[in-house]
Amino acid sequence: MARDVRAGRRRGRDRGPRRLAVPAPLPGGRTLGYGALLRSLATVWSQYPALRRAALAQGLLGPGFSAFWSTPAVMLHGGAFHTGSAAAGAFGLAGAAGALAAPLAGRLADRRGALHVVRLGAGLAAVAFLAMAAGSTLPAMPQLVLLAAGTILFDLGVQGALIAHQTIVYGLDAAARSRLNVVLMTCMFLGMAAGSALGSVLLAQGGWAAVMALAATASVGALLVQARRG
Repeated sequence: MARDVRAGRRRGRDRGPRRLAVPAPLPGGRTLGYGALLRSLATVWSQYPALRRAALAQGLLGPGFSAFWSTPAVMLHGGAFHTGSAAAGAFGLAGAAGALAAPLAGRLADRRGALHVVRLGAGLAAVAFLAMAAGSTLPAMPQLVLLAAGTILFDLGVQGALIAHQTIVYGLDAAARSRLNVVLMTCMFLGMAAGSALGSVLLAQGGWAAVMALAATASVGALLVQARRG
């Protein structure tokens, strides 16, 4: 027995330290170079109309999202509010409600379909932005209440639409999910960059109502893009 134990220990030392195993590539898997991967983005863009619609619609939801979040500190500092950046930061707590969108959007997409969630999300965002634009003439306190409610509503809409769009594009080609997501996210961030740039200009020249008008118009555009197919 003692000899067997010693022999087992020697065999363990001979094998050396254990290493973590790396999963083997999937059968039929291909490796593309960086340049080929970039070129393949154009291929998936041209190959899937559903991807183009999803990317365009989410890209149109981006300007309203970023135009809102890049301007409230300035808006709340002036006008009838004079609240400063701390109050603007408090609106981030209302925006955190968007985290609830993922499970809600997932369950609704399972029951009604992802496109239904996209249209609902874009519609909620448009209604929220229109309400905040109309409420810009209200006294300070009612407008703050409307801003908080609108923040929750549009954030739920935009986040829910993103979850539904990812569901749509991931179902197009399981082997190209990363590239499909790159196209979707690139269009979304381009829209957000445009919204950040336009939001500050519109706030300076046309006030908060102009910013919300841009956001509402872009959201309606996203709704129209995905309303063309049933």
